[in-house]
Amino acid sequence: MDEWEVIRFLHLIGMAFFVGGQLMLAVVVVPALRGQDRELVRAAARRFGIGSGVALAVIVATGAMMASHYHLWSESKLQAKLGLLVLVFVLTGLHTVTPYTRAISIAVLLTSIAIVWFGVALSY
Repeated sequence: MDEWEVIRFLHLIGMAFFVGGQLMLAVVVVPALRGQDRELVRAAARRFGIGSGVALAVIVATGAMMASHYHLWSESKLQAKLGLLVLVFVLTGLHTVTPYTRAISIAVLLTSIAIVWFGVALSY
């Protein structure tokens, strides 16, 4: 195993946490806690938010390393992925300010899934 396999592994773990966590919150946690004390959902989201911040830092750092190593900066797929990543940051900031906006939550999730799609396309 070389260092680039480790970097790619960390990138994928970061994405799995970020996107998988969103799916878990949207499909399991929020529906299960609907109608209960909002503080339960808020606490779960806050803990996920901390982990998401770490995951996004890992994703950005490892992604930049791989884009440089594999000379991908001029690839249109990477440019699209980066544009969507900026959108995720903007939407996440909006969601932090307006935490009960379901549309923003869904937009972050769908944008994150699109980023995974472009990542898979880049890997070929």
